[in-house]
Amino acid sequence: MALSKIAQEFAAEIRNHDWSDAPWRLDRAGHSRASDSSSKITERVLTDNEAQHVKTNAMWVTAQVLGYNDPNFDVYEFAEACGLNTRNSRGGKNGGIDSGLRKDAYGRFMRPDTWKFDDEFIATKTSDFYHAGTDCDWFRRGYRGGSC
Repeated sequence: MALSKIAQEFAAEIRNHDWSDAPWRLDRAGHSRASDSSSKITERVLTDNEAQHVKTNAMWVTAQVLGYNDPNFDVYEFAEACGLNTRNSRGGKNGGIDSGLRKDAYGRFMRPDTWKFDDEFIATKTSDFYHAGTDCDWFRRGYRGGSC
């Protein structure tokens, strides 16, 4: 599945930015130490591993908002577009990529800037199962015909 246009653009900025000295300076978007003037180059730089941690955090913060707003969002596709490795040592998906997001067991993203989920209600006349609220486990799993 293709990333949304906005997700592609966020990923391009995250991938393009030089994160190696991010803790010590304010940078413009797309900063690159290779094009810095000598007066702007910092002496301190992060190790490659440390810079990857900063980049991963930037990806997660952005992915939280994208996932909340886009029901088709794929964090692995986004992380790869950001230039991050999403595979574990055996070649499978690295579960740490997904675990950096605030979601519930059903895949719902928490609202940005909160630790809360939006309420969802079945609101059609064709529904054969009424729910008093979203705290019903039957509702969250999508079952019909049960009772809360």
